Amino acid sequence: MASFPYSTTLTVPFASAKLASIAQNALQVDQEISTGKVSRTITTTDRKLVVTFDAESLRMLRVGLNGFMDSLILVTRTIDTFA
Repeated sequence: MASFPYSTTLTVPFASAKLASIAQNALQVDQEISTGKVSRTITTTDRKLVVTFDAESLRMLRVGLNGFMDSLILVTRTIDTFA
């Protein structure tokens, strides 16, 4: 894997570790479109979803994060509706 100069980590709390795991499983299905320019790692710690983005430029970091946030919003709304 390439070493990217830009990085950010997003931590999202959930009501339980099970819900964090459900979100992780739902979000891991979609891979980054620009895999050579952006890397994403999704893990859980207790009841938190931890997402780390690494990118070759700030622009690509923003693009990767924005796309992920759209998916995260959909997943959290679905969990709120059905959990």
